[in-house]
Amino acid sequence: MGHVDHGKSSLLDYIRNSNIVASEAGGITQHIAAYEVSHTDASGNVKKITFIDTPGHAAFSAMRNRGARVADIAILIVSAEEGVKTQTVEAIKTIIAANVPYIVALTKIDRPNANPERIKSDLLEHGVYVEGYGGDIPVNAISSKTGEGIPELLETILLLAEFQTFTGNPTKLASGFVVESHMDEKRGVSATLIIKDGTITRGQYIVAGTSMTGTRIIEDFAGKSIESATFSSPIGITGFSIVPDVGSEFQTFETKKEAEEAVSLAKQNTENTSNVQNAMITSETKIIPIIIKSDVFGSAEAIDDEIAKLSTDEVYFKVIKKGVGVINKSDLQLALSDKNTIIIGFNVEVDKKVLDMNEVDQITVKTFNIIYKLTEWLETEREIRRPRKEVDTIIGRAKILKVFSSQKHSHVAGGRVTEGTMNKKSEFKLIRGSAEVSRGTIVELQMGKAPVSSVEIDNEFGMQIECKEDPLPGDIIETFKTETK
Repeated sequence: MGHVDHGKSSLLDYIRNSNIVASEAGGITQHIAAYEVSHTDASGNVKKITFIDTPGHAAFSAMRNRGARVADIAILIVSAEEGVKTQTVEAIKTIIAANVPYIVALTKIDRPNANPERIKSDLLEHGVYVEGYGGDIPVNAISSKTGEGIPELLETILLLAEFQTFTGNPTKLASGFVVESHMDEKRGVSATLIIKDGTITRGQYIVAGTSMTGTRIIEDFAGKSIESATFSSPIGITGFSIVPDVGSEFQTFETKKEAEEAVSLAKQNTENTSNVQNAMITSETKIIPIIIKSDVFGSAEAIDDEIAKLSTDEVYFKVIKKGVGVINKSDLQLALSDKNTIIIGFNVEVDKKVLDMNEVDQITVKTFNIIYKLTEWLETEREIRRPRKEVDTIIGRAKILKVFSSQKHSHVAGGRVTEGTMNKKSEFKLIRGSAEVSRGTIVELQMGKAPVSSVEIDNEFGMQIECKEDPLPGDIIETFKTETK
């Protein structure tokens, strides 16, 4: 975990001897992924470590929080060049809140401006006390370019795991968390799971929330079919009835009947949970329905969280559906119930049939592959779509002292300016007591029998006004300007 571009994915690239950075839009990891690697320790024993790669962009804080919750150990990545940044601080808070042991990895030590000792000192200001600087948090200086320090980092992970005495029971039925889910057009609903305890084998049944599947096919992190897996292993499972929520816990059952009973209970709990509408919604708030489609459910969830931050008391973005897969006909049909609906795609395409149908309906459909581009566009759309209000700004007030004549809708009166300025040709409200009784226009103004265009505060003046209600002494003339805001 750590700031954008501080080397999280590059570290995993080196460890796994692969390259995922080049395939990420904008160089930002925008999915959770789980990888299992083997490491030979100092005694020659081969041990496995599962890495959960959490996204670095600020919009994916929910996914990072989930990563820390699932993990046994967190690795805080900090660039030895740039030091502590915004998302570094956020990652520190997430790790501490999750109460997981962690290691600090100072990256990019091969760079000319790298200064690991300065960064260790900076971390003190954020409550991170590493070894040698008044604390016991392990710290490793590494380079993902040269590989320097990476074997030592893996050794530190294994030593910390041994110190923490993590244990599991391989005889139990497997339980754990869904770390990713998506719809595969050919294979159906698939999910990546992390087993926290127990063992799973073919022929059993998995339930995650209200979603279930049989374990006809179990795959390891590389997509290879396996017969069974035990705690700490990442596995791929295909065939879920619906897309399981990312972050949800899963349980394993021996029989289909037991699994169906668990799903039924989960549905009852879901129905009993009331959805409290956002408190900022009023009768004047414009509600914009949003449909989110993404390649994986974790991204859809993170985008949902980000959209929630954009709502105001004027415009409320209401997510009415979020899912995985291409933007299809059913998405468009749902959007047609309200022509204000926006369909947002993230790392997905739009079905050609939708494009053809939408030539007539003109529902707003936008696709993105970088999160901040999506939020920038929505901010612009919020300004365009927000309801406009006519606001009256008071220019001046005057008290009517005497009414000289009233004929039809034309009146001659004298008054004193009590606030602001009275201007010729201004619109006004006629206030009696605390209520508006009429509106009109100032036709002429005089001071000392001489025509004037305006009268300042505390001056007495004569005026000819036009309004339907006859003015009375003690009434207030309130001039104003109407603006659209």
